[in-house]
Amino acid sequence: MKTINFKQFLMYDNLDHTSTFEVDLREEVADGLYKTSNGIAALDLALKVHRSDGPIELTEDEFRILDAFAMNGTARFIDSLRDNIFDPEQTKS
Repeated sequence: MKTINFKQFLMYDNLDHTSTFEVDLREEVADGLYKTSNGIAALDLALKVHRSDGPIELTEDEFRILDAFAMNGTARFIDSLRDNIFDPEQTKS
């Protein structure tokens, strides 16, 4: 399962991705999901993000909802989001 930590989210600060800053995006992401995404699964994800206090695990469905939501964000958010997601399947040799 993929994990992400919206409480300690590393946001890119420049185009070449050499500088980041840490930001707590729980409220913004949860509110954004609540306001723009459809369905009970999106509501569940919004509540999961809002109530989190560290890394959360994402099901494949939750990841798809989050990815679709991110496509409405800034390029900086999209790039940062993708690099904040930890997927243990991708790190296996």
